[in-house]
Amino acid sequence: MNSSFNFKDNKILKPITIVILLYSILMFFNYIENLAGFVFKPKNPLIPEYLTYYIAFPAYFILPFFLVVILICIRFLKTKQYQFHVVFFLFGMVFLFFIFQWKIYEYLMHINPYGS
Repeated sequence: MNSSFNFKDNKILKPITIVILLYSILMFFNYIENLAGFVFKPKNPLIPEYLTYYIAFPAYFILPFFLVVILICIRFLKTKQYQFHVVFFLFGMVFLFFIFQWKIYEYLMHINPYGS
């Protein structure tokens, strides 16, 4: 009964990679849907043109982040060569985004160049 828990084992890294991939796909499509809703919404003459750019600004940073995470996870799942440093780093980044997503959104809106 001397079995130790190894964090570098593929039996641990594969489910973590799948969880990261599923969450990243969910967030990617969520922000794509939001961005498409802002851009392709019928134009109202009472709403200024720049307002859609102001609202869509955070998606310009969040979408590439999740796209890169998705591509890395797909590559790991296809090749079955999990680099535990990268997997745990991605898990940490996605977990921090999950916890602090409103703070990140608030910061991106604070530096938004389309604001007044």
